[in-house]
Amino acid sequence: MPGEQPCGACNGSGLTEHTEHSVEVDKDGVQQHVTRSWTGACSQCHGSGTS
Repeated sequence: MPGEQPCGACNGSGLTEHTEHSVEVDKDGVQQHVTRSWTGACSQCHGSGTS
């Protein structure tokens, strides 16, 4: 649409890096901090690339 601006969160790409942090218990019962990262649709523009 005319006048739409590129999304400031993803610079118009529609994709951003997402990171999830959690604490999980391994098979020995030891707590470990786990970080998972992935690229997915921008949470601000929902993948459209525009704001």
